[in-house]
Amino acid sequence: PLFTNATVSALSNLRGSSFEHGFGALWVQHYAEIQYPESDLNVPRGSTVEAFWTAFYSGALQDYTQILTQSAGAADLAGPALVMRAFLVEEMTDLWGDMPFTDASKGSANLTPKYDTQQVIYDSLFASLTKAASTMTGAGASYGGADPIYGQLDLSASDQSKQWVKLANSLHARAAMRISQADAAKSRAELTKALSGNVFGSNDDNAFMTWPGGTVANPLCLNWLGCQGTRDDQRISERFVDTLLVTGDPRLAKYALPTVNSAAGTTACDIPYRGYPNGKAAANVKNPCTGKNFGLADYSKPTLSIRGQTSPSYVMTYSELLFIKAEAAERGWITGSAAALYTDAITASMEQWGVSSADITAYLAKPGVAYTPGANGMKQIAYEKWVSLFNLENEAYAEYRRLNFPVLKPGPDAVTTTVPTRMPYPAIENSLNASNLAAASSAQGSVDISGHVWWDK
Repeated sequence: PLFTNATVSALSNLRGSSFEHGFGALWVQHYAEIQYPESDLNVPRGSTVEAFWTAFYSGALQDYTQILTQSAGAADLAGPALVMRAFLVEEMTDLWGDMPFTDASKGSANLTPKYDTQQVIYDSLFASLTKAASTMTGAGASYGGADPIYGQLDLSASDQSKQWVKLANSLHARAAMRISQADAAKSRAELTKALSGNVFGSNDDNAFMTWPGGTVANPLCLNWLGCQGTRDDQRISERFVDTLLVTGDPRLAKYALPTVNSAAGTTACDIPYRGYPNGKAAANVKNPCTGKNFGLADYSKPTLSIRGQTSPSYVMTYSELLFIKAEAAERGWITGSAAALYTDAITASMEQWGVSSADITAYLAKPGVAYTPGANGMKQIAYEKWVSLFNLENEAYAEYRRLNFPVLKPGPDAVTTTVPTRMPYPAIENSLNASNLAAASSAQGSVDISGHVWWDK
């Protein structure tokens, strides 16, 4: 039950509208905020930042730490906890940079934990994922149906363990490529180690939480009006919608619903897909046909496959692993064709979302999609990864910062001239852990939303 609770808590908080969709999804311009635009104007609400920092530390991280203490001699119980703790910690450090880790989760034994550098944290993630992958065998006690990621697949204990090994190695590859700009040698070595083990081999290996519904529904459903929530304030970003319209990307119809007004089709402005502009106050968004303010019915919502009661919340997908391999091949770090891996990655993404074979073939044949090696090829990988990581918003935001592509700019009403590049620390740390926060802030340089985490060179 502790593992179930930790994993449900981690993904409920990470993949919900308030955290992932309220920060990274806006800054990577997959989504836009209409009614509560602070974060979209690059003024993140301090109380929300604090609430999630506290929730992660007092919830899932504490639970995983307790599991590791209680299950030290049971590799098939400790292994998934190591994997999920590494997944959550990477998501956190990619946003906050240096953070308490080694000294964290010790309760009253240490109420003022020091901040570890992000480099140290990443070294620990590599060690944890290596240990998990090398020790899980499926021969010992397992979580069975209490495993919210793979437990619903009705696998044998051995096969369930194999899936966790694949996830551990695939997450290891993600973390390895994440530090490519900060430490290329370490990045290459860790990537080689990860890919030498069993990794995802198809979309059947995708790691996600399938929500049962009801009170334990997809966290977006619990927020959105028309499912189980009360809010209706986010729409797909104008930048994202317009880009996919220009490229003729068939995933647009899988990601976005036609606007409500387009069903009536009474004017030329009632187009099927329209995104809302990022960083623009609602009062300044006008209908070009009427000159009046647009309404919510004029913009595309995400589809119900994303925000339905039982819609999956992803940890990692096969297409992401293929993009990592494509980039590694382009860098000369692994053997294989970057072009073939890039094509396979796009195909896997489209198949994941139910795009037809004919539409996949037609998209891959477009002149701008066909892979060209070199600097342009890296941009193509970065762009297609930006599209494919829709609904994995923290990952899309991290990869945008690492690869600096596509080129994104804040909206006209934003208070900064650049897209935010990190999350600010919560004010509670200044009250309860001030000296350690000050030391970490000094070591990193700027820690406001325009600063950079260690790997973002």
